[in-house]
Amino acid sequence: MAIKLQTLLNHAKENMGSGMNPVVNETILEVVKLAYEAGIFVQITAGYRSFREQNELYERGRTNKSKPIVTYARGGQSLHNYGLAVDFVILSDDGKRALWTEDEKWTRVAAIAKSLGFVWGGDFELFHDFPHLGMSGGLSTRDLQKGWRPNLISRVASAISENEAGRVNG
Repeated sequence: MAIKLQTLLNHAKENMGSGMNPVVNETILEVVKLAYEAGIFVQITAGYRSFREQNELYERGRTNKSKPIVTYARGGQSLHNYGLAVDFVILSDDGKRALWTEDEKWTRVAAIAKSLGFVWGGDFELFHDFPHLGMSGGLSTRDLQKGWRPNLISRVASAISENEAGRVNG
């Protein structure tokens, strides 16, 4: 393979930051591993964002009209602000280029992520956010703003068991 799994995992940990929910953190690393096994290189580009960082992103495309709008969420309105979401990109087969065209690799990664409990932004009705994966445990951002936190249960151990069983039985 052109890029090593450990390199992708190291970049994921760096790019997510230290404010991630432990279940989201563990689960996204499993997504990266399972995608790698399927021959798809997933690079995590962002994870936790402070309210200030979120507000700066929100202003892109609004204060400088020559840039595109990249988010509709202000600080406190994004799962990223609570360590419950990540953004990702698919890398080329040589691991050197980001591939932003939504195709079967994107939908395969989304399927892997959804099987582990993530909601994929590509399924959003009003704004398709293909690079986004979130895990809110059923809570809204309003609930999170009130101080509520989800009780997330990791599906990673069961996914590993099923994957191992598939290798033994398959």
